[in-house]
This record gives sequence, structure tokens and C-alpha cells, in this order.
Amino acid sequence: MKIQKPEDLTKVKTHGSQLLVPATVRITVGAATCGCAKGALKVIEALKHELKKQKVKADVVMVGCNGMCFAEPIVEVIKAGKPRITYGHVSVDRVADVVKSVKTGKVIEDLALLRYDEDKPAVCQEPLLYARGKVTAGYAKIKEYKKLDFFNKQLKLVSRNAGTISPERIEEYIARGGYAALAKALSNMTPQDVIDEVKASKLRGRGGAGFPTGIKWEACRTASGERKYVVCNGSEGDPEIAMHRSFLESDPHVVIEGMVLAGFAVGAQEGFIYLNDRYTLAYERVTAAIKQAEQIGLLGERIMGSPFSFTVKVKRGGGAYICGEETALLNALEGSFGEPRPRPPFPVQKGLFGMPTVVNNLETLANIPLIVLHGGKWFAKIGTSSSTGTKIVSLSGSVAQRCWVEIPMGTSVETIVTTFGKTNPKKVKAFQTGGPSGGILPAKALKVKLDYDALAKQGTLLGSGGLLVMDESTDMVDMARFFLDFFAEESCGKCVPCREGVKRLQEIVATFLDGRGTKEHLEVVKRMNEGMRDASFCALGKTAAAPLLSVMQHFPRELEKRMAQN
Repeated sequence: MKIQKPEDLTKVKTHGSQLLVPATVRITVGAATCGCAKGALKVIEALKHELKKQKVKADVVMVGCNGMCFAEPIVEVIKAGKPRITYGHVSVDRVADVVKSVKTGKVIEDLALLRYDEDKPAVCQEPLLYARGKVTAGYAKIKEYKKLDFFNKQLKLVSRNAGTISPERIEEYIARGGYAALAKALSNMTPQDVIDEVKASKLRGRGGAGFPTGIKWEACRTASGERKYVVCNGSEGDPEIAMHRSFLESDPHVVIEGMVLAGFAVGAQEGFIYLNDRYTLAYERVTAAIKQAEQIGLLGERIMGSPFSFTVKVKRGGGAYICGEETALLNALEGSFGEPRPRPPFPVQKGLFGMPTVVNNLETLANIPLIVLHGGKWFAKIGTSSSTGTKIVSLSGSVAQRCWVEIPMGTSVETIVTTFGKTNPKKVKAFQTGGPSGGILPAKALKVKLDYDALAKQGTLLGSGGLLVMDESTDMVDMARFFLDFFAEESCGKCVPCREGVKRLQEIVATFLDGRGTKEHLEVVKRMNEGMRDASFCALGKTAAAPLLSVMQHFPRELEKRMAQN
């Protein structure tokens, strides 16, 4: 049906609830890229075949990733009025057992990860139950099958739908409270009201810089221009992260709703999502979501019968690291080289096609619907006073469980590594937050909290949320070389300090790896860092020496071992 007024959402919500908990059985399979890589699509086909064979009626649904990438393929069985059961590591040859368990009601002990303790499945609950911090929607109490703290220790706000709804059914997103914030804004709020709530939330940009979102929006709204734009940065250039990819594959509508609200607030009528061109599945799903929103009347002309119109388009690019810098991203959107522009003027004054533009990280925009729905003051109570809300973290490297999680700001790195990565902190040698630009910290700093200011005091960044763990087998000098090679590959080459400086840093690291390093080399690195920091055009060049400087500061003996003996 076409939504012509906010009240029409109710009918769609009812239909979506029936899809989430059908009269028969709902079997979901995590089919984001991580799940597909481990055979989820084959499991889906096997499920459909086995259901027919055993004459069991069930709705088999592809969902996204719930964060437990280490346990893929993940299959969940949901019966109305029954506890929701999660199975992990489900191979094709175990599908018959899953279908049989649906008939008998008996849990498959060796596959069960979670059995929710509430009679009412989590998919029926409203996001507000998560938002109050109680996390009672099926995640708070776990039976004795395998005590897994994976969801107990999280606060799933932004990612509340990931792994639960089908990213290809807009009705399911609406059933979980989707587009209610947009209806509220268009019915009862002015653009300034929305900006005031975002400012009250103290939401800071999740792309790494941490600039206050509300201040950026207000600057764009007051800027003069014939038209304005909203740009969602989904380029995600950090190595080994792929968090934005998983998120878009799981819940594209929350990003779209955030963009529409941003457009309403700043006075824009057109938005663009810039996406890494290697994220094929994410592109397909967000494109399909846009079409569904257009068909139902939540994108396009006079949304929900209001005077406000807004469209969203997806632009695919090379996904270069440099495109994390917003002016380089704008150049790429315009079809030019992905290299930074001089600032000022800032994008909010002169951005895409020379017009005022708000550029926000994908996760930043995904926070907006909850802020508008529940209020900025509510959001500001989560996390810390200077870093409010939650943060999605992608955990990789030397951990037992590679995954992505959502935790309140202020959670320590040690908690993330031990609780979710299942790794003994005594075996951790070093870790990195903030991507290559964040540098490397030693294990003794594990208690640092994920907070913009706390990390800055340690000389590192929060970045977009990657957390890389290194164990005692890691050669720190070799790690510095890895990151410098990455910078050399990703540098746009526009400014000499970065273009030539990174090459010289590579040569110095190679000298140490060959056993020919000297103290003079280390002094050169310090002087080069000062010049690159002060003269480089953007943050890539300004922070390119960070990995090597980190090794010099925290792991000097590893460099000393590589010095020339004479």
C-alpha cells in the first residue's frame, strides 16, 4: 500500500509483524557476506528442500549478520509463543536435524548457541525496550545450553534489527518501529526542532573525527545555496573492517531513514550514498531498499503527504582510504579524482556541486531515527558525558571470535577483547583502534575506554570502529611496514609531504627489517613526522608516521634488535 499519511504506517506495521512471527514457523538464515562465504545460500536451499521432504510448513528468510561472524552459518527458529532458538555452524548435512527439531520441539544441543528465555520472541519487541538500556527483548536471559555473553554485554540500538529482519522486506523494518521517527518529524516537528534534538544528544560523527553532528547540520541549514545535499559516507577504506558492508547488508532502511531526516533538518531534497564498489551485496540490498521506500511513499515527492520531498541515490566508487576524508569523497561523487580540497570553505558551505552539503558517516546517520523518536536527552544519558550513545566495533586479528558488536561508549578495550573475542588479555601484545592512522598501543593500555577524549590522551583515535588485536607472535616492525605499505597504496599523491614522505618512511622500515637500522634513522622519522603533520593536505599524510612512531615509543627493543651492530 501507499503511505499517504503517517497513520498509514500502522497497517504496514501489522503486516510486518505477521511476517516476523508467522502463524507457522519462521526460519532465518544469516546471509550477509560473512554467512554467504561460509555456505549460507546452500543451507537455505537445503532447508527449502528438507521442509518439503519432511512436510513441515515454514517461512525461510534471508536476514543479515547479527554480529556472530565466527559462528556462521547461523540459523534461527522462531515459533509464535515459543522461545527463539539460535543455531550456529549449521552445515548442509545438519539441515535435516534442524527441520526435525522444528517438528519435535527438541533443541539440537551441539548446535545451540542461544535459547531466549522469554515466551515472546525478541522480534516482536519494540526498539524502545533496547533503548532503555534494559536489553530485555530476548537477550537478557539465556538458558543453560551454552552461556554466551555475546548479547548480554551489548546495547543494541543502531544494530537492533541486524540478523532479525529481512533487509529486503520494508514491512519488517516498519514492524520494528522503522520510519516512526520520520512520521514524528514530518507531523510534529520543524527542521530546527530536529537539529535541536541532535544537538541535545551530543552525537559525534562516527567516522573518526568526532565532530558534533548537530553543529554541522545547523551550519548547513543556515548556509546559503540554491539547493543542498546529504551525503552518506560508506566508503570504509580501513583494512580488515567491513563493518559498514555488514550493516548495510543487514538493515539498509535505518540508514535511509536517517538520511531523510537529515535532509528534512538541513533543507536538502537529494541524498547520495557513496559505497565501496567491492560491496556488491550491500549495493544490491540498499538499492532494493530505496526502490521499496519509493514504491511505498517514504521517498520521493511529498513524503507521507507532507510538503517535504527527498530522493536517495547510490554512487559506487573505488573505496579508497582517502575517500574517508569528506572533501575527497565529494570529488569522487562529482566524477573527479578522490583527493582532498582546500578548507575552508567547508562542505557545509560549499560541498557537492558547489552547494552546502552535510557529509555523515553511515553509522552516524543510523543513530538519527532513535534520537528523533526518543529525544536527544535520552540519547545523551548513554555512554559518557563527552562521547554519548553506543559504538559499533569490528573485532579482528588475534582473537578466538571475530565479530562485530555494539557497546556503550566508555566500554574498555579489555572488555571487548575478553567478552566478545574470548581472548586472554595476557596473550595480547598490542592493539590498534582508529585504523592505520590510529597507531598501535601496547597491551598495558587495554583498559583504555572507547571514548574520543580517552583515546586521544593515549595518542590514538576511535576511528570508524575497527579494533585489531595482535598477539606475542606479531613482529611489530613488520606491522609498521604493513601499514606504511597501505598508506603508500592509498595516498592520492596530491601533496609532496605525503606522496614522498610515505615512501621515505617505507625505506627506513625496510632498512630496519634488513638489520641495517640506526639511531639516526629514528631521528629522521621524528623530523619527517613534524613536517608531514604540519604540511600534508589531509589526515592521511598528517598521521602516516603513526604506526612507526608507535613502535618507536612502545616497542623500542624490537627496533634495537634490527639495528646495525657496528
